[in-house]
Amino acid sequence: MKTSATAQCRSHADWSRKEPTRKRWEKHSARRPEVISADLPNTELLYGVAPVLAALRRGSREVYGLYYRGNNIGDVFHDKMEEIFSMAKERCVPIMSVSKEKLMRAVDGNIHQGVVLKVSKIKDHTLLRLGQFKDGQYAVNTNEDAFVYESRRKYPLWVCLDRIQDQYNLGSIMRSALFFGADGIVIDYKEGCKPTPHVCKASAGAREYIPCFSSRSIVELLDQAKQDGWTVISTSTRDAADKASATPECLASIDGPAIVVLGNEGFGVREQIVRNSSVSVHIPVRADTPEMFDSLNVGVAAAITLSAIRFVGE
Repeated sequence: MKTSATAQCRSHADWSRKEPTRKRWEKHSARRPEVISADLPNTELLYGVAPVLAALRRGSREVYGLYYRGNNIGDVFHDKMEEIFSMAKERCVPIMSVSKEKLMRAVDGNIHQGVVLKVSKIKDHTLLRLGQFKDGQYAVNTNEDAFVYESRRKYPLWVCLDRIQDQYNLGSIMRSALFFGADGIVIDYKEGCKPTPHVCKASAGAREYIPCFSSRSIVELLDQAKQDGWTVISTSTRDAADKASATPECLASIDGPAIVVLGNEGFGVREQIVRNSSVSVHIPVRADTPEMFDSLNVGVAAAITLSAIRFVGE
């Protein structure tokens, strides 16, 4: 039986009745589509329980359809799936039961955990300048507008990615940045990885909550930030570390806004950025290791560095 999107907008009491979980979901399902694709302009397919749930909770995207595997749902994510379907129903989102094969094709064989959400893309903004921090606020100037931000911590904290190219690394860094109180992330416009649905999956949905901007000139952006009172912290490998490079322990008493710069998986932070930074830090090796292991994965290094930052007065 076909079910219209309007018919799905039933009361929460109807949704909450004690029925077998899979049957309740299928009761609200529309006709199975032949193909699942981001066929509308500026749309994309999020997949996985955490990204889909985060997108619905955040509510900053338009939602065009929810697709789920119609059998063998399982009980691992039972409560989260209940919430996903409840929120989709409340927003009158078409809910469609599809086969495992169609879900796999829709997400190019990636692990989807039985659920895909068609949503609008988050609009990309080019970051031009991070303004001076004053009275708990600062300006974030982009190519289209200027936004006033309030810092999540005592002082603003941003993460700048110099040519990070791996989607899983970007997703991991997004999750750490959100967890440790960063206000935003800046990626390299030309050579950096873009925040795709794969990145959202790797971030466990953190992509929905952490603002992400691109920059056409990270060098100029960081130089201007220093002039506006920001502490620029660049990271380096064991071999690149010199006498001026410190360990993360030195980040325990920062008295002002800060930007942590993380570098490319193969080449690290560009030398010009390191030279112009306020401080350069490296994570020390605790035992003898082969020369090829001169650094940690950049996602791991991001978490360690961000966890070490303490602002004066916190």
